[in-house]
Amino acid sequence: MFFQIFYSSHSFLILLLLLTAIIGDYIVDHSKLHLHRALFDNITHALIGGISWLVVCMVFRNRYTTQTLAEIALCTVIASCIDLDHFYAARSFHLKDATNLKNRPALHCSTFPLFLVFILLLIAHVLHERWLLRITLIILTAFASHHTRDAVRRGYWFYPFGSTQSISYTAYIALTIVIPYLVCLMIKFVGIQQNSSSQFNVDIL
Repeated sequence: MFFQIFYSSHSFLILLLLLTAIIGDYIVDHSKLHLHRALFDNITHALIGGISWLVVCMVFRNRYTTQTLAEIALCTVIASCIDLDHFYAARSFHLKDATNLKNRPALHCSTFPLFLVFILLLIAHVLHERWLLRITLIILTAFASHHTRDAVRRGYWFYPFGSTQSISYTAYIALTIVIPYLVCLMIKFVGIQQNSSSQFNVDIL
């Protein structure tokens, strides 16, 4: 099933995701002003998150356009807003303070989204709340894409176990491409598209 999804007609979106990551990183690395680096870095996070969920949405048939756009926008916003914890941790609105922290702020701990997603999936499954399942996987997509991009510099942070080693740029690109398809497999597993008999299923293209 994974390879059937991976080699589907959505290849152009994977190319878009790939180019967004590479071009975004290139712009960040070659930006001279600190403000520009921070701005383009956050935009890249946001775009990768949004495109990743767009890939997920493309595996569904008979989707409402408004719902799809709203979900993509939500994933984009979450992937961007994760960096706001830099300002909270710095106790300052100054960009220089927010980007020169000694330790990583709370939302950059990968334990947090994993725990949150587990709890929300459990609640959604027990209550049979389809919308909560979708929101939960949107959150997972946004955090996974953001943390993977950051892991190139500092690895993944799993409190209380510590941080992994930094991942290679090749691994980052590969994981960025794989993440939306792993979410697709989760959707297939939990079944969040409901049919007329009120059973949970998903229709994969």
